[in-house]
Amino acid sequence: MKQNSASTRILRISLLISTIISASVWAIPNQPECADEDCSVAKLNTLRALASRGHEQTSFSLGHIFMNPESGVKTDLENAYYYFDKSAKQGFLPAYRQAAGMAAQGIGTQKNMAEAKRLMKFAADEGVNRTAEEYAVLVFSDNESTDEEKATAVEFLEAEVEEGMSYLANYVLAVLYINGEFVEKDIVKAKSLLAFPASGKYANSVELLQQLSGEKVIAQDNENPKATAGLDSSIETITVTGISINMGDVHGLMLSELRKHHGQTGSRIKGNGCKRGDPQCVILDSGSIRTPTFWQVGTTR
Repeated sequence: MKQNSASTRILRISLLISTIISASVWAIPNQPECADEDCSVAKLNTLRALASRGHEQTSFSLGHIFMNPESGVKTDLENAYYYFDKSAKQGFLPAYRQAAGMAAQGIGTQKNMAEAKRLMKFAADEGVNRTAEEYAVLVFSDNESTDEEKATAVEFLEAEVEEGMSYLANYVLAVLYINGEFVEKDIVKAKSLLAFPASGKYANSVELLQQLSGEKVIAQDNENPKATAGLDSSIETITVTGISINMGDVHGLMLSELRKHHGQTGSRIKGNGCKRGDPQCVILDSGSIRTPTFWQVGTTR
């Protein structure tokens, strides 16, 4: 009886360990690889450690690092999505837009329009630039969108049009008025809406406006290679001023922020850093640090 009981406990422990290992493997991103000699695995791992500890801007930067072929790190779209999604879950609002765009197009993750719309709507509700109109693009490009989602999308577009700052909002709402989709068909209203994006030769709006006016269509401006008809507008990769896509720059920036606000270097993550109050550790008002250890680890140049 005791032997059976012990066997049962061992089996349960084995199953528990298997479950933990499986969950851990599922949650861990791909092992990153350097693409050129300027890439430092040590610096990259420091950034990954910062991201795992909840630094949302580092997570966002890592997303761009893994997406951009000029970052020095081998392009890995799955890792890019992983870190954009992680940054969003950590509360960094610009990451919601990036993760939504990738989920909508199936880049680095399985295509999931429902998740894309959820992320984009959250960002739009929080006032993230361009997400209101991009939410509308997602909604009206998805055959499974609900009437409630469409109504919300129209409200977003109307608010953006009122602001008078978005070619995309005017263009999408104009297309809806032309087609009479979820708004009453109104060609006069559509023409009025198209005037603004047409002034910037946005997304074939010049030709569309001329067609509605019964005028001759002239050739599209060749300087606008992204011009497209309909609602199939691309979700652009967004960046945040001050956050670089270069791994070395991001590493220096994030460690500078740590020193400035927490009195420590990123190397302290591995237990060998410098913290405020340590002998021979001088942290200047600018946030830079003066210590032999600092220069040896090569956190800045």
